[in-house]
Amino acid sequence: MRVNATRYDEYERSYPAHIDLVKIDVEDFEADVLEGMRATIERDRPFIVCEILPRNKEHRNERTRKFLESVNYTPYWITASGYVRVSRFDFERTEFKDFLLSPVSTHDEIITDLTVLTVARTAALNPT
Repeated sequence: MRVNATRYDEYERSYPAHIDLVKIDVEDFEADVLEGMRATIERDRPFIVCEILPRNKEHRNERTRKFLESVNYTPYWITASGYVRVSRFDFERTEFKDFLLSPVSTHDEIITDLTVLTVARTAALNPT
């Protein structure tokens, strides 16, 4: 079911703001929300915390993955042990359904201190 709603980028034109962090929990409409924020995401490069439920048999969250690839974002699965870099969302998980969608990444597969990403984002936004 598609809901006729204002896209965030349209809303933001009337109420401009600089966005550093976004939280999304929309029960399978992640790709729609992200696409509706494309201009803001490309401009501000915010960190995004997003619940992404496993969808192994249906669409496997491919639209979300392809969107992130198109804006050069890296998904990290948020777990009790740290932030685990992933390349897809179609894996079984009974808990820990949130992901950090990051405009920057490191070579590490697991990050335990987000300072690494925040410093990298600051450097990317403010090149010298």
